[in-house]
Amino acid sequence: MLAIDSGSPVTSVAVAAGDLLLAAAAVERTDSSETLLALIDGVLAEAGAAPADLGSVCVLRGPGSFTGLRIGLATALGLHQALGIRAAAMPTLRVLAESAGAARVVAAVDALRGEWFVQAFRRRIILEPEGGPELLQAAAVRLPEGSVLVGFGGDRLAAAAGLEAARVRIPAALAPVAAGLAARWTEWDPALLTQPLYLRAAPATPPTRHQT
Repeated sequence: MLAIDSGSPVTSVAVAAGDLLLAAAAVERTDSSETLLALIDGVLAEAGAAPADLGSVCVLRGPGSFTGLRIGLATALGLHQALGIRAAAMPTLRVLAESAGAARVVAAVDALRGEWFVQAFRRRIILEPEGGPELLQAAAVRLPEGSVLVGFGGDRLAAAAGLEAARVRIPAALAPVAAGLAARWTEWDPALLTQPLYLRAAPATPPTRHQT
């Protein structure tokens, strides 16, 4: 199974067999499809595998870098179509929350402009969302009692929101986390590969064409 995250500040890929992580690689965020494909080639080679050996692919679908998300989703879609393998597109906030390894988590993704996408999760048997994602000013972000904050740049968010630094978790690469989560993932729907989660409306819209 191949996992891809190209929308986070750390671009990462991982190859796993069930719960066993075979290989992983990460670089600072890249908006290059060539770089992503080179990472995939590298982890497959390290795992002693070829693309034809893949049985599934999962990719993070956002929120995150606009260009990065599109590159990752397009790559996963190409593998799904070319190899006939199953595919999953996972919400980035869900995978972030899983990376914290805590029972109560607030996952956060920098939305720029002083705003953050945040979503709370709580572990019962599995980690489940407590409400949908929100777009908040940094100063408005709060942590429920007993929860931790996880996100790239979470230390900046904590400082702006007046949160305790001890309750902040800065994630490493997310592709290995997604690979582990895929072993129990239920929503294998390739249609989601064409539906990135930007969670913010486009800043501009095409002009309306008036009929004369």
